[in-house]
Amino acid sequence: MSKGGAGRRLIVFAAVLGVLALPAAAVAHLERPSYWPDPAPDASVQTAAGGKVPDLRSLGSAVSGKGAGEARVVCQGRGGWKSLSLLAESIEAARAHGYRIRPSQPKLRLSRWDALKLLWQNVALARRCDYNEIQPAVNDSHNNDRVVVMPGIYTEPTSRARPLNDPRCAGMTQQDSGGGKTPSYRYQVTCPNDQNLVHVQGRAVPDAPPPSPPLENRQGIPDLGPCVRCNLQLEGSGVLPTDVIVDGASDYESDDPEARPRTLNKHVILRVDRADGFVAHNFTVRGALEHGLYIEETDGYRIDTVKMFWAADYGNLTFTSDHGLYTDCDGLGAGDAVLYPGAAPETGEQADKSFYPDAPRINTVVKNCDMRGSVLAYSGSMGNAVRITRNNIYGNTAGISTDTISAGGHPGFPADSVQIDHNYIYSNNLELYKPNPPVEPRIGILPVGVGIFWAGHNNGAVYRNWIWDNWRNAAFLLSIPDFLVTPEGNVNPGGSCNNATLSTSCNNRFFFNRLGQVPKGFKPFPEMYAFGNNVGATSGAAPNGVDFWWDEGGIGPVVKNCWFGNTGPDGTEASVTGPGAGDGNDVLPSNCPTSTSTGDPVKVAYLLSCFLAREGQAPPEQCDWYTLPPKPGSISAVRKQEAFADGAREFLETARAKQLEDRIGELTGIPDSKPPE
Repeated sequence: MSKGGAGRRLIVFAAVLGVLALPAAAVAHLERPSYWPDPAPDASVQTAAGGKVPDLRSLGSAVSGKGAGEARVVCQGRGGWKSLSLLAESIEAARAHGYRIRPSQPKLRLSRWDALKLLWQNVALARRCDYNEIQPAVNDSHNNDRVVVMPGIYTEPTSRARPLNDPRCAGMTQQDSGGGKTPSYRYQVTCPNDQNLVHVQGRAVPDAPPPSPPLENRQGIPDLGPCVRCNLQLEGSGVLPTDVIVDGASDYESDDPEARPRTLNKHVILRVDRADGFVAHNFTVRGALEHGLYIEETDGYRIDTVKMFWAADYGNLTFTSDHGLYTDCDGLGAGDAVLYPGAAPETGEQADKSFYPDAPRINTVVKNCDMRGSVLAYSGSMGNAVRITRNNIYGNTAGISTDTISAGGHPGFPADSVQIDHNYIYSNNLELYKPNPPVEPRIGILPVGVGIFWAGHNNGAVYRNWIWDNWRNAAFLLSIPDFLVTPEGNVNPGGSCNNATLSTSCNNRFFFNRLGQVPKGFKPFPEMYAFGNNVGATSGAAPNGVDFWWDEGGIGPVVKNCWFGNTGPDGTEASVTGPGAGDGNDVLPSNCPTSTSTGDPVKVAYLLSCFLAREGQAPPEQCDWYTLPPKPGSISAVRKQEAFADGAREFLETARAKQLEDRIGELTGIPDSKPPE
C-alpha cells in the first residue's frame, strides 16, 4: 500500500464515522431468555446435584454396578458384535502404533493389560446391551444413571426422522427481550428431536409458564422443575473418543472421522438442558447445522475427552451454566468457535454476593484442550470468570475471543474476570474470508492472524502464556462503546470502568508472557497446517505481527490496563512490540494503578471502519481484517507497517481528524483527549 493510499483510506474512515454512531452488531445466535442456575447443590437428589464440577465415574464401575444409579448400554450389531469388532480394531491399532487424544500431545501407549481389561469390560457390557440408539436409553434414564455407548457411528435414525418446527410445539415459544420468538424449555421437552439429534431433559416442566417478558434479574431459574435426569453420565466405551461418533451429518468426503460432511441434517447433535451434574466422556459429536454439544441452564457439568467436529456454529455451546470443566477435548471445523461458554455466570468483579456467596470465583475451567481449524478457537459473549489454561490453540482465523458485542440474549454485561494462562497460542493464520473456504465462517467481524481478541472486557488477566507466530497480533484489546450494546437483564454494579459512555476495557493485565518465541522442545505436527494454515518458524524466534495492539480506550477514558514482565523474540522486554501505530502517543503503560487513556482518533477510525464493513455499510476493502498480513519480519510486512504509520500521520493533519478528536473529547469530558507530549 502506498503512503498516499493509506492516508486516503483513513480520511474516508473518519468521514464516514465522525459522528460515532452505529447500529448494534448482531453477531449472536438466538437464545431463549436464560437464567443462571442456583449455585447451591440440589439436595433433593440422592446424590446432591450441582454446586460443583461432577466427578467422572470409571467404566469399570458401570460393569460392576458399584455406586449410585443404573447403567444402560447402547451397542451396534446383535449382542454387540459389531461394536466389539470395531473395538478390537481400535485396540489393535493403538497397541501397534500408539494413539493421541489430541493432535498436539505425544503419543500414548496402550499396555497389554489395559487392552485386555478394556476388551473384557466391553464384552460384559455387550451382554447387557438393550439399545441400538442413544435417545431411548437417555429417555429411560433417571437421576444418577449413566448411558454407556459402545463403539460405532450413531446416526439416530428415529430422531432424524422427526420434523423441524413440529406443529405440536408451535405454541410453546418464548419471547426474548428483542421480541423474537424462541423455543421454550417446554418446547424442547415436548419435541425433543425437533432440533436435536439427542436431547437430555434434566428437569420436569412445571405447570406455570416462564415469565413473559423475561425477568431483568437473571439469577435463579424461575420455572424450574424437580430433577428427573440430574447426575447423568453419557460415555463411550472405546479406546478413543472417535470410537463412538454421534453423527448428525451424512455424505462425508472420506471415512476419516475428521472428514468434512456435505450434508448436515440436525441443528444440534447433543442438547443437555437443565441437567445438573452432567458428564460427557470419551465420544465425538459431529456434523451439526448449529452446535455439536449444547449445555444450557445447568449447574455442574464436565466435558471430558470429547471431540467436536464440523458444527456450522459451535463445536460446543455452553450457556448460562455454572461449575463447569472442559478437559482433554479437541475440536475443528467450527464456523464460529470450537468452544463457547457464553453468558457464564456473574461470579467475577460484579458478583451479587447474596446469590454467589463464595464470589469472586472462577465458574468454568477450560484446560488441556486442542482448539484448531476453525474461525475461532474459543469464544464467549458475556463469558464471565472463565479460566482458560494449558491448552493448545492453533490453526484458526483467530484464537481466543471474549466480547461484549453480542449482548442480546446474553446476560452478564460487561464480560469480566477471564483468566488466560499457561497456554500455547500459535500460528492462528487460517484464511477463511475467501471464496469456497474449507470452513465456512458464520461471523464476519474478526481480524485474521490474532492470538487473543478482546472486544470489550474488564478485569482480565493474560499471563505466563507462550504466544508466537500470529501474523497480525499476539493480543488485541479494544473497547466497545455503550451505544453499540443493549444489555440483556440487570447490569450489576462493580465494573472496572466508571464513566457514562464506556463500560468496557478497563483493568486488564498482560504479564509474564513469552512472545514471538517457540518453546524449547516444541515439535510441529501435521494438524498445524490443516486447511492451508500459514505457519512460520517452528523453533527459535517466531514473531507475531504486533504483540499487543490496543485502541487506547477508543472513545475512553479507560483505566488500569497494563503490560509488564513480558518478553519478546530475543528474550527481553525491549523486543515486545505494541500498541500499534496511532496518533503518535503510542505506549503500553506498565503501572496498573495509574494507567489511564482517553482515546486515539486514528485507532477509532480504523476500528469503526471494520465494524461498518462487517455491517455492509462500507466496502470490505476498507478493512484489512479479512486478509492475512504478510509474514512478520518480511519486507512486505515492514513496508505495510511503515505505510500505515505514514497514513496515520497524514490523517492527523486533516480537518476530519480534528473533528473526530473533538468528538472523543466531548464523549470523554476531556477537551484535549491526548496526553501531554
